[in-house]
Amino acid sequence: MTVALSHIFKSSTAQAFRGLTNILEKAKAHAEATDAPENAFMENRLFPDMHEMKWQVQMITEFAVRGAARMTGIAGDALPDLPMEGDTFDALIARIADCGDTVAKADDATIDGNETMMISMPIGPDQTMDLDGKTYVLSFYLPNLFFHVTTAYNLLRMQGVAVGKKDYMGI
Repeated sequence: MTVALSHIFKSSTAQAFRGLTNILEKAKAHAEATDAPENAFMENRLFPDMHEMKWQVQMITEFAVRGAARMTGIAGDALPDLPMEGDTFDALIARIADCGDTVAKADDATIDGNETMMISMPIGPDQTMDLDGKTYVLSFYLPNLFFHVTTAYNLLRMQGVAVGKKDYMGI
């Protein structure tokens, strides 16, 4: 049995986004119950040189939209550029929903047909990485998706938000 690349891409993104929404909703409720300012959660980071929690959400939602665009054949210089916005739980939850809708609308047949399409991606100053579509999804997109969702989860958990594995998994 073969699983379509579009199914892997879209279902994994949808599940990760459900989990991300779950943990943000619980964080919002926790902030309201404890009278903690949302900004304390949004600006939290594990180490001074890492990005804050809100950036983790902003970045992974943009990454998902750009990933869907890449897999439907949009050239690198024409990829959507989402502003890094959303400073409240409600704004981030709405951003996740909007970006999830965009990913869900990507054409399955086009994604599936682009398994061997070469994608050239910037990975740093004056550096690119070339991957075929299948490798991009399985070895680059999915690890990045789960890394940033996990980081957001850990940042909220560290602040006492009662989230668990089921929340993270979007169950």
